[in-house]
Amino acid sequence: MEELEIKVNGIAVDVLSEEWQEEDIINRTPVVINRITKRKGGFTIHMKSPYENIEWYFSKGLTIFKTVNSPNGKILRIEHEDGQYWVDIPAKKEIVEFLKEFMED
Repeated sequence: MEELEIKVNGIAVDVLSEEWQEEDIINRTPVVINRITKRKGGFTIHMKSPYENIEWYFSKGLTIFKTVNSPNGKILRIEHEDGQYWVDIPAKKEIVEFLKEFMED
């Protein structure tokens, strides 16, 4: 298992339903991403929220990657295909390089 040890701030978001509206966002939590691990067919983002440790799993082919411009620079949005949860993190070169194989079709 490959692992990227990193400490970056991000925002983890999960929503109430598949047909969510902006007001359905139930959890927009500041997180610190501690590491990203690769596994067969996907990867896991390991995060620390103010209240707990969180692990979110993403699979190759079922993950949407978007680059979003923000006032603080480029943000990489890693979103589960069903739109139920996503993580916004700085689009650091080392993160993009580590996850490159999952971004390619």
